[in-house]
Amino acid sequence: MQSAADSMAPLTKLGYRLTTKLPDIPYGESVEKWNTFVSRAKNTHGTACAEAVPYIPDETAVITYTGGTTGFPKGVMLTNDGMNTVALNFAYAGLHYDRGDRFLDIMPVFSSYGVVCGLHMPLTLGLENVVIPRFEASKLGALIRKYKCNHMLAVPAFYEMVMSDPKMKHYDLSFMRMLGTGGDTMNPALEEKLYNFMREHGIPNPPAQGYGMSEVHAAASFNFESTYRPGSVGIPSLKTTISIFRPETTEELDIGEEGEVCISGPTIMKGYYKGEAETDYVMKRHPDGQLWVHSGDIGYMDEDGFVYVKGRVKHMIIRFDGHKVFPIQMETFLSAHPAVRNAAVIGVPDRAHGQGQLPLAVVELDDGHKDKEKADALCRELFDSCNETLEERGRPVAVVAVDKMPITGLGKNDIRSLTEQYREYKY
Repeated sequence: MQSAADSMAPLTKLGYRLTTKLPDIPYGESVEKWNTFVSRAKNTHGTACAEAVPYIPDETAVITYTGGTTGFPKGVMLTNDGMNTVALNFAYAGLHYDRGDRFLDIMPVFSSYGVVCGLHMPLTLGLENVVIPRFEASKLGALIRKYKCNHMLAVPAFYEMVMSDPKMKHYDLSFMRMLGTGGDTMNPALEEKLYNFMREHGIPNPPAQGYGMSEVHAAASFNFESTYRPGSVGIPSLKTTISIFRPETTEELDIGEEGEVCISGPTIMKGYYKGEAETDYVMKRHPDGQLWVHSGDIGYMDEDGFVYVKGRVKHMIIRFDGHKVFPIQMETFLSAHPAVRNAAVIGVPDRAHGQGQLPLAVVELDDGHKDKEKADALCRELFDSCNETLEERGRPVAVVAVDKMPITGLGKNDIRSLTEQYREYKY
């Protein structure tokens, strides 16, 4: 346990002590104050301040909470072995790290992505970890300029904010070697924009887009410096197996066929904490004897082993006639417009047929189109473009603009919030 005041300058600490009422939390005998722990270590004169404990295979190290594939918060039991495997996968994936490199850690530590890839991995590889405990996405550009990090990981929406920062327009970023992205799907239009931005600003490598989920310790595949394919989330990491199965079955599909992305290997979770039924729903032992995590994501693998993710099974929009609309296709088309900062496609009830849903596109526009008249005009233009270009059953019923796209604490578009907001939308 440590108080925030312990790291403050003397005057700031005094002001904090005088103005902040600390909660009375009964920590109990098992919790020790940080300063006491450090002092005790200093007084050991070279002897260990803690007893060595025996290695226990598959021991739970961390429990993080996620909505997972079934939508309800569940505790994901992450293990020492799984976390260490991810760190080794990063070390040998072809991502160039040197001991002492600076890593900017902005991902919340309460998430699997944050604790495994943002905290454990860089420390394991000997990187200097700059931890931002209270991250504000709008200040990401300022953090990059201040700390001049060599590496960082973020969700796609955060990179859009960096590219929109006026102070980044002509800023030299040649000190950066790796911009990794994960935690959410990056549509091809944003990926191309980020790729060009990195080249124009002196970053030598392409975006290191990856893929994972909490249930596999957050990381399963990578794009990296010499192995990069636009639109892909990379190839399976060193000790990870990825394959595509017919949804809700154990039938493995051929190269190029779309199905559910499933993952096996030492990085799969121990299970959900006190959630045996939910664990059995996601983790299944196949006829080959392997234990697989069923991701709930639809995707395919090409002949070279590159994985492509099209979207969530549960985020598919199913029309009254049974046709499936994948939002990523429309989001990619809309995001290609230079005035669109972010795009999300949600399903709204099809009132004409009494069943099924139809896609509604929600866009966040750049500052030059915030005025309602300009925003309305551009939305009409985007709507017309969709009708002219997209397949008939994959067109939106409307395109609407929001001042700011709602995002979750992990930086993903908040689809649930948008769906609730536009549930009664009249189109």
